[in-house]
Amino acid sequence: MRFTSSILGKLVEPINRRGFQAVVDSHDGDAYDKSFHSWDHLMVLIYAQLSGADSLRSLEAGW
Repeated sequence: MRFTSSILGKLVEPINRRGFQAVVDSHDGDAYDKSFHSWDHLMVLIYAQLSGADSLRSLEAGW
């Protein structure tokens, strides 16, 4: 079975993940995170914006 990337994957493909992580590290952005890192937060925010989620509950239901 072939892998096909999702629309969300195609939208975030131009974002350089290493560059993003370098900026996060330079500002110590993940200092107090245990499991929900900055990249995950960015993905959730992009998904919420595209799906038009009004609340965390609707976001969780749609994920």
